[in-house]
Amino acid sequence: MEQSIITTLVFGIVGVVFFTIFIAIKDKFAIVKLGGQNVTIKNGENERKINWMEVESLSLMQFFYPPLYKLKVKGDNKVYWFNKENKFIMASGFIKDLSEMGDLIQKKKRELGI
Repeated sequence: MEQSIITTLVFGIVGVVFFTIFIAIKDKFAIVKLGGQNVTIKNGENERKINWMEVESLSLMQFFYPPLYKLKVKGDNKVYWFNKENKFIMASGFIKDLSEMGDLIQKKKRELGI
């Protein structure tokens, strides 16, 4: 392929756009440990342990591979994204989580009305 300044500029601009998107969303990802009574959220150096009653919403985000969950805590404006095991079914972009944690999440959502 012939090298040209136009090709270099196009790839450079695409790289800058994707790097900017990465910087904007990198703080949303967290390590989340789900237990029977508590939820532990580790985001960077901060670790926070909350009760399930403090969870405002917990939902599976469709069209993402591997399954990506979105967690919002009551009284906190921040949304945390996390993923679990790679046991899932994907059809036309829609995902159904088949992992044990997926079952726990569904059970807690039913019990607490999240």
